[in-house]
Amino acid sequence: MSKQVIIEELPYDPEFERLFKQAERNLMWFSEHAEELEVFKKYRGRYVAAAGGELFVGDSREEVERLAREKHPDEMPHVRYIPREKGPRIYACQR
Repeated sequence: MSKQVIIEELPYDPEFERLFKQAERNLMWFSEHAEELEVFKKYRGRYVAAAGGELFVGDSREEVERLAREKHPDEMPHVRYIPREKGPRIYACQR
């Protein structure tokens, strides 16, 4: 039995669009600089955040988000966990 899905259209929110664009810029910055910063070698088992063209490192999501927002309060940081061990990635598509 499928659950009912409700889709609502909300009014345009320029602040949401601004934050979404910032998050996208921070994701792109992270993608462009992760290799040169050796993120996947140095920070295994830790959290990282990218905001304002900087990388923040900590032991929890809350910590890196706090560090990023303290320095860049108007930014939406890109946060991710770097797994302790390198492992296979499984990609899937649903048709």
